[in-house]
Amino acid sequence: MDLPDTDIPAPLYLLVMFAVIVVDVIIPVVPSELLVIGAGTMSAHGLLFLPFAVVVAFAGSWVGDVALFLLFRRRLTHFLDRFRWGRSIHRGLRNVIEKAGSSPTYAAVVAVRFLPGGRTASVAVAGIAELPLRPFMLAAAGGGVLWTAWLVGLGFVAGASTGLPAGVSALLGMAVGTLVGAITAAILALKKHRKAKTTNEHPEKPGSDAP
Repeated sequence: MDLPDTDIPAPLYLLVMFAVIVVDVIIPVVPSELLVIGAGTMSAHGLLFLPFAVVVAFAGSWVGDVALFLLFRRRLTHFLDRFRWGRSIHRGLRNVIEKAGSSPTYAAVVAVRFLPGGRTASVAVAGIAELPLRPFMLAAAGGGVLWTAWLVGLGFVAGASTGLPAGVSALLGMAVGTLVGAITAAILALKKHRKAKTTNEHPEKPGSDAP
């Protein structure tokens, strides 16, 4: 699986990566992170121009975020409900929001995107809460920069430091990125579980201070 031997032109790869990143915020099961890591690895092997990979990944992230934000902020989800596939997507979005439990803050827009489904949840909740557009766009841009730098950098380091073929380096970077995301999600889920357990074991007793 040596990428230098493939016939995938760099412009086509970047175009597909952009489209997948945009769609990924609406359909979180699309593995956009893997393509971005792969772009970093290909850049390390001279198959992609690194600045192009960075700009395209960031642009896809930002455009997708703004599109989903406006979809929920302007109550346009009823268009999805007109079609069977649209209703399926809408249900999937609601499920992701409920599971992630994201809060409508700009910090969440930046940070939660690193968790599985976090990008979708944080952006959709921000739209539902009708956060102002300009500050949201800035927060989405900040989150997009960090997200892009992490994934492209991970792929680039894997490609430049291992000495392995591009395909193998890309797989290694993807494995590391997936593992880091899974561990982070597991830690946060454990903390949430412990907090809920503590709350259930020591509930507040209203009126206990009354004479």
